[in-house]
Amino acid sequence: MLQRLWGSVFGDVRAAETPAGDVDGPRVAELVLSLPVPLREPMEARAPGLRSTAETFRRLLSQARESIKIFSPYVDPTFTGMAQEARAPIQVVTTLRESRMKSSPVLERLATTRPMAVRYLHEKHAKSQMFQLHAKMILSDRAAAYVGSANFTDTSMHYNFELGLYTEDRAAIGRLHAVFDTIFDFAARPAGAL
Repeated sequence: MLQRLWGSVFGDVRAAETPAGDVDGPRVAELVLSLPVPLREPMEARAPGLRSTAETFRRLLSQARESIKIFSPYVDPTFTGMAQEARAPIQVVTTLRESRMKSSPVLERLATTRPMAVRYLHEKHAKSQMFQLHAKMILSDRAAAYVGSANFTDTSMHYNFELGLYTEDRAAIGRLHAVFDTIFDFAARPAGAL
């Protein structure tokens, strides 16, 4: 099982004991990377053809026709530019970076210009933070998904070392939709309800 997953993610890489043909078939997932400039050339030499985070995010947003669902604790104006090109309505679950914040100005402003719903996962009890969003995920219709470490920020997409997976696996995407919908509908709240 692990050898099949390894093969589907990294290509047709077989361990010595793996029977021929055992890893063939569609890939379950593909690696997605953000790399600092000094790491780009050595990584391309050792693992050519890896997907970039920025291009993967751009493609997921531009290809969706029915819905885009996003978990991202942090967003900056980089997200605004990509989201303006999206044709599908967007749902975002994010968190508040600081206790004095009441909403994300970037997201709330964008929500006035296009079909977009923003919710916050930031639970407090008295003055203690109980939990907040840390997950990063993008669902593009029921066709494709990204799950990984990158936020929707310029730093995550171009300067940090970030690692994620892109998949078109229908079963995995269905489960990711169930997770997103549960958090969006039952745990996250709009800015006015915080």
